[in-house]
Amino acid sequence: MSIFELHLDQIDASVLTSLVSNAVREDRQLDYKEKLPGMKDEEKREFLSDVASFGNALGGDILYGIRERRDTEGKPTGEPDAIIGLPELNVDAERLRLESLIRDGIAPRVPQVGFTKVPQSTGPSCLLLRIPQSWVGPHMVTFRNDSRFYSRSSAGKYQLDIRQIRAGFLAAEATHERVRSFRSERISRIVAQDSPVLIGDGAKLVFHAVPLTDDTGAWHRFLSIRDDTARAYPLFPTTSGGSFGWRFNLDGFVVHTTSGNPSRESYTQMFRNGGIEIVRCGLIEPDPQYGGFFGINMEREIIQALKRLNRFWRQIAVEPPLVLGLTLYGVRNQKILVYPNPSFGPAGTFSREVVVVPDVVVDDLSNEADALLHPLFNYVWNGGGWEESPNYREGRWRDTP
Repeated sequence: MSIFELHLDQIDASVLTSLVSNAVREDRQLDYKEKLPGMKDEEKREFLSDVASFGNALGGDILYGIRERRDTEGKPTGEPDAIIGLPELNVDAERLRLESLIRDGIAPRVPQVGFTKVPQSTGPSCLLLRIPQSWVGPHMVTFRNDSRFYSRSSAGKYQLDIRQIRAGFLAAEATHERVRSFRSERISRIVAQDSPVLIGDGAKLVFHAVPLTDDTGAWHRFLSIRDDTARAYPLFPTTSGGSFGWRFNLDGFVVHTTSGNPSRESYTQMFRNGGIEIVRCGLIEPDPQYGGFFGINMEREIIQALKRLNRFWRQIAVEPPLVLGLTLYGVRNQKILVYPNPSFGPAGTFSREVVVVPDVVVDDLSNEADALLHPLFNYVWNGGGWEESPNYREGRWRDTP
């Protein structure tokens, strides 16, 4: 029995009772704790090593409020003995405390740790802490100047040696490289006009958002909501009007405009792992008077798209980390213009026909879309001779100058 396969909303008192009645032992993805970590350094360090070990392995659950059975020598056996709960549990306060510990005591931070209270019919509630398998590790415990890496096996937690640490870094880099290669291939196909929708050869904006994890279940979850237009709406490209078409294809599902003018078409391709490719034609065509495009329009488009996609990913349970990438095609000798004063700013133009912005890895989509995209936009403005995007004030995007 693996409760890690269950959604957090599915875990209730009956699930915990079943763990005890079936004597389900601790394993690589399950750990029982009688009480929450206290304020002593050794308790905090133990908690952080548990979290890091799950993140560096296959992910797993820590169940607080479960007493373990002990052998004749008083040593824990890994089997649950009783559900004792956590008296006076304040989930919000404990979540803030434990999240702060994770944020400050593990590097890089383990993303998307989940918390859920599990009420009991009688007695105090339990708390379940879910740590996903991480693709941005390996994670090191740094609390009080520690520098230790941990992982897990069926026998429990163990400390990694140098060889295992090196292998962890290589595996993480290989995962990221796989996404980079995928993005590069897609860009090459778009430039060659080998795309799911007929598009012209003019300037175009391409945005990729691809999960680091290869979640094949995302496709089946998408199919369950696809007929609900309101819920699938985030896939529709931003446009000033016109009609849309959609169809299944070899890569997954594509939604596109149907203007009849290839140089003005846009599409959103959803891949089977929940990844997204947006191609927007016409948005960065050069203004004939000033010889460039307005950067604020590009930024507005991508910020709005990421906000829509965030809602969509929540509906089909696609989890970070995600790789965000931005590409501009057909911009050689163009300027990037500031609104509403296009003549203001440096006289520089893009020296490349295709500008591939270095990707960023996002491990927390609760952050504002404009803040997540800020480094991508700065890079584009650098290509036009600007130090940074002029449309941000104190790290936040402004729709008006």
